[in-house]
Amino acid sequence: MIVGLEGVVRSVFPNSLQVNVNGLIYEVFTSIFDSDEVEENQKIYLYVHQIIRENSIELFGFLQKSREDIFKELIKISGVGGKVALAILSTLSESELLRIIETGDEKSLTKVPKIGLKSAKKILTELTFMKEKLNLSGSSENSEKNLALDALLELGFARNNILKAVENLSGTHQQIIKDALKTLSR
Repeated sequence: MIVGLEGVVRSVFPNSLQVNVNGLIYEVFTSIFDSDEVEENQKIYLYVHQIIRENSIELFGFLQKSREDIFKELIKISGVGGKVALAILSTLSESELLRIIETGDEKSLTKVPKIGLKSAKKILTELTFMKEKLNLSGSSENSEKNLALDALLELGFARNNILKAVENLSGTHQQIIKDALKTLSR
């Protein structure tokens, strides 16, 4: 698996780079923010996430580890693939994404190409629980929800069902688990 590339930029495009690594040219999909930061013939290191499918191998590259971490969390969301995750990272900065998560601003998330209101609600719900993993500052309530989420996942419940069950709950993670189990066991 490819996890990083160090080489010289051969070509820069809005959503990708061609990187020469010892004579091999790799096409790496990037956010617009990352593409704007590099120039042709510049030596760079990219954090890379590789996605292998039946008919393709895609490389997604990031100049900063934090953006790769956000990307990895985004693609865990059902219906969000590499291209949609990259569209989110090309449209929103990390601080804008944090603001959207904290305020529940679904409308701002719909500014991302390929994301409608229904998808925005779903993504926002899951991102709220992922905020701590993304190292975005969050409230202790969300960390309690994350603890509950992890425990319920370990018990074998489906992620989507858990998210619906804990969405409006608050309290300690023990209380959230107890209340969520009542809903999930129906």
